[in-house]
Amino acid sequence: MTSLPTIAKDTDGPSARVSRRGTPGGAAGQDGLRSALPLMLPALAIYAVFTLAPIALTLWLSFTDSRGLNTSASFVGLDNYARAGFDPIVWQSLGHTFLWLLYHLALAVGMGLGLALAIGRLKKTHVFFRTAFFLPHLVSLAVVGVIWANIYDPFYGLLNTALEHVGLGRWTQGWLSDPLLVLFSVNVASSWQGFGLYMLLFIAGLQNIDHSLYEAADIDGATAFQKLIYVTLPGLSEVMTFVVSLALINGLKGFATVFVMTDGGPFYQSELITTYIYRLAFSAQDHGLAAVLCILLSALAITITIVFNRWRARLSR
Repeated sequence: MTSLPTIAKDTDGPSARVSRRGTPGGAAGQDGLRSALPLMLPALAIYAVFTLAPIALTLWLSFTDSRGLNTSASFVGLDNYARAGFDPIVWQSLGHTFLWLLYHLALAVGMGLGLALAIGRLKKTHVFFRTAFFLPHLVSLAVVGVIWANIYDPFYGLLNTALEHVGLGRWTQGWLSDPLLVLFSVNVASSWQGFGLYMLLFIAGLQNIDHSLYEAADIDGATAFQKLIYVTLPGLSEVMTFVVSLALINGLKGFATVFVMTDGGPFYQSELITTYIYRLAFSAQDHGLAAVLCILLSALAITITIVFNRWRARLSR
C-alpha cells in the first residue's frame, strides 16, 4: 500500500514569517530609508538653502554690526538687542502692528462673514456676487495701495468728492495725513483686498450646515437672530477658527499697502514692524538691528499661533 505524500508544515509561525519579511525598525526599514534618502536630498537641499540658511544668517547678523554683505562685520554680542529695547520706534511700530491685527480681524473677517450671510440667502444672483466680491483678492497689494491712495486724495479723491456732493463736506479729511486716521485708513484698503477669500470660506462653511437644524428652529418659532446665534455661528465654529488664524497670519505680513500708501508716515504713525525692518535694512543699512526685529517678528508670530491654537483646543472640548 503506497503512502500519500506528506505536506510540509509551516513550523515557523506568524512571528517568524514577519521577522523574515523584516520589521519597520529592522533591516527592511533601514533599507527603505536608505533608498528614500536620495529621493529626499533635492527637497532637503532646497529647504536648507532657502529656509535654514537665511534663518542662520539672520541669527548671525543680529550679533554683529553689519552694514551690508560686502562689508566687514564684527561681533557685538547683545548690543543690537539692547538698542532694540531702547528704540522708541520699535515699540511704536509693535503697538501699531497689534492695532493693525485688530483692525484686520474686525474689518476683513467681519466683512467676509457679513457678506457670506447676505449672499447665502440669494437664489439666482449668488454666483455673480461671489465673483464680484472675490475679484479684489486677485489684485496685488501694491496695486491696491495705488488705487486707494487716489481714493483718499484730499483734493480730487473719490471719497472726499463724494462726501462733498452729498452735503457732508464737513466730514472730509486728510485720510492719509491725519495721525489718528492713517493706520485705520490704510487697513481699510488692505482689508478690502482680503475679505473676498474669507467670504468664500464662510460660504463653504454655511453650505455644510445641516438644513434640518433650521427646520427644527422654524418649528420651535425661533427668530432670524436666534437662528444666527444658536445654529449658524456654532455651525461655522471650525471655519471661523481657520479664518481667524489665516487673518492673523495675513495681518502680520502687512507691508505692501503701508509701504505704497504712506511709507510709515506721517511721523511713524503708520509704521509697522515689517516696514521698519525694511527701512533699517535697505535705507539705513543697519542689518544688525533689522535682524533683531526679524527675530522679534518671528517670535511674535509663533507666540500668537501657539496661544490661538490652545484657545481653539479649549473651545473644541
